[in-house]
Amino acid sequence: MGIRADFRLLANIMDHSPAIICAIDSRGHLQQVGGACRQMLGREKDHLLGQAFADIVHPDDRTAALDACGRALTQEQHVCFESRCLGPGGDELVVEWSAFRPPADALLLCIGRDVTEQRQATRRAHEQDAFYRAVAEHGFDTMALLSAEGVYTYVGGSVQKALGYRPEEMVGHSPFEFIHPDDVAAAQAAWAELGAQPVFAVPDCRFRAANGEWRWMETTISNQLLDPAIRAFTLCSRDVTDKKNRAFELAASDQRFRLLFENNQNPAIFQDADGRVLEVNPAYLAFLKMTKEQVMHQPFTDSLPAGLAPCAEELFRVALSGQQLTYEPTLMHDGVERTIAVTKIPLVVEGRVAGVYTTARDITEMATAQRLIKQQAARLHMVLESVTDAFLSMDRDWNLTYLNREGERLLNIIQDAALGKNMWELFPEEAGGIYRQKYQQALDTGQMVRFEAFFDRENRWLELKVYPFAEGVSIFFTDITQRVASDKQLKLLALVAQGTVNSVIITDAQGRTEWVNEAFTKHTGYTVAEMLGQKPGAVLQGPETDPAAIQRFQERLPLQKPFSATILNYKKSGQKLWFSMDITPVFNDVGELTQYIAIQQNINFRKEIEASQAKMTQDLYRHNRDLQQFTYVISHNLRAPLANALGLATVLTKVDKNTEAFGTALTHLRQSMVQADDVLKDLNLVLSIRDQKDLQAVEPLALKEVCEQAINNMDEALHQCGGRVALDCEDRLMTRGSRAYLYSIFYNLLSNSIKYRSEER
Repeated sequence: MGIRADFRLLANIMDHSPAIICAIDSRGHLQQVGGACRQMLGREKDHLLGQAFADIVHPDDRTAALDACGRALTQEQHVCFESRCLGPGGDELVVEWSAFRPPADALLLCIGRDVTEQRQATRRAHEQDAFYRAVAEHGFDTMALLSAEGVYTYVGGSVQKALGYRPEEMVGHSPFEFIHPDDVAAAQAAWAELGAQPVFAVPDCRFRAANGEWRWMETTISNQLLDPAIRAFTLCSRDVTDKKNRAFELAASDQRFRLLFENNQNPAIFQDADGRVLEVNPAYLAFLKMTKEQVMHQPFTDSLPAGLAPCAEELFRVALSGQQLTYEPTLMHDGVERTIAVTKIPLVVEGRVAGVYTTARDITEMATAQRLIKQQAARLHMVLESVTDAFLSMDRDWNLTYLNREGERLLNIIQDAALGKNMWELFPEEAGGIYRQKYQQALDTGQMVRFEAFFDRENRWLELKVYPFAEGVSIFFTDITQRVASDKQLKLLALVAQGTVNSVIITDAQGRTEWVNEAFTKHTGYTVAEMLGQKPGAVLQGPETDPAAIQRFQERLPLQKPFSATILNYKKSGQKLWFSMDITPVFNDVGELTQYIAIQQNINFRKEIEASQAKMTQDLYRHNRDLQQFTYVISHNLRAPLANALGLATVLTKVDKNTEAFGTALTHLRQSMVQADDVLKDLNLVLSIRDQKDLQAVEPLALKEVCEQAINNMDEALHQCGGRVALDCEDRLMTRGSRAYLYSIFYNLLSNSIKYRSEER
């Protein structure tokens, strides 16, 4: 039952795995194919068996795929590679292959996984990343990322236009190193309030440019520390030196202020403390498509879309309290949804807020980019949660940064409680073991590392794939405990099958050969490669095979029940070969027939013995008949001396042994027995002469083959007594005689050796 279950398990893995599992021989032909070929390639596995592996690979990828398979087969390496294949509709699939050759096996095992969507997603992510970088590198605003400790981790290329620095000159430095001493206090106060709201504007600060000039920068900060794709503060800075200078000039000269206001490219208005519009620039009028007369001295909210008016009124009240603020409403403009960054700045005159200056900036592209980043992060999260593999990621300090649900299950930890914690504090027993060594190897080499290891805490085997990246490592891992147990069982099964002297054949449900053991090859001369895909009967049966036996065999197979049969087959050399067969069907978990296992015992000798016994029976019958006739002819010759002997024996019991009569009777008794002996000798001579006519004809015999046959038939007795036979005989050593008599000699020698063995010898 264990072997049958193992084969069912193996068949289930082959047929129900979402990945294509196939076995390839040294010629590159498919010998076994899993059921996933139907879903992935639209082809039945029966049609692929015996075909070249290269036929399912895109022509442009065949050379690389065959080279990879060749390395795995000849160098016993585990090789991973990708190739394109044609799917059911003719579309191209990207398949990731894992190829390796099991020890002491001539077949190459390949496991293929459809990674088309992953590669497409990666390509889209690269395209999006290029887009975002183009915006950051070539936009008017300076984009930057700031770590939680307040250090630049990324600076966009536009900083060179704004401040004259190359991005690498700022990365690793604090913004406070570039801020004017007079503005440091305000910037530090803003930094202290950084976590209060997700998006806010930092007070304008003067930045030291590369040429030593001080430039006013307007900065908006978004707190993205909790976004796993960013984990930083995003800074959007714009050089507002000109605006600042104009603002300063406005305080001294209303004309200079008006010039600045009128020429601002962004929509801007100025409201008094009651909310009425006192000034409006052309950009604002153009944006709303209104005249100045329609806006001037009217409440600001009257010119806004109805949905924005309540929010704008509330934020205006906040600005009247003396607080500068920025918000980003979304509105429809010319039939297009746009995101506007609105900044409200209170105008303080002699300690009193005299009005509020409002400017708007179209940040649709930046907002869209941020939304795409969030969407990409959300999709990535969805993918990682939906994959069947467990997944986790760690930074370079071994702190856990992500763990999906399957990872929670396999590691038996809770994501919320484990994120941010050191992996080796969570699993101290593994801190110095193979897990940390392999993770470090991936970081050191920059290459994917795949390995299998036992997870002591949960008592399970895991298969892990470690992928390094700039911030740490990503790890996919799978529970392979059942596979490891199955491999052990299969190895034991293979060991039993290889060690038995009986032939073993495994076929599929249609009776096509999938595997034979070495004993089969020894008995028949046919190798595994010659039998694969063939029906055993078509190869082994010959001219003298009994058609009735074939008919009985074919009638029993469809019943899907174990049965036994005896049939005459032929070796590859043409010699006759009698097999006693035990055929057992194998079913999967749903009761479907998947395979047949046939165990065949060579019974040539038994058939020879049966023939010999039949001949002996005929000879005994003839001898008995001849003896009856012979006894009838000579019975009177033997009866007389025996009758005399019986009479004399009776007399001797009644006569005194010291008398002369006793001596005379004894002498006559001796003569009678001599006569009887002569009659028997004559009888024996006649029989011997007659037997000389029926001596068996001698034949050439291979001593080693006959001796091996005797050893095989004594195998059970040798096993029970712990005996071992050392046979040293040349294959070409021949003699002439009767095979049955020669076998009897060897058999009796072995039997007597076992029977009369002694512990002292």
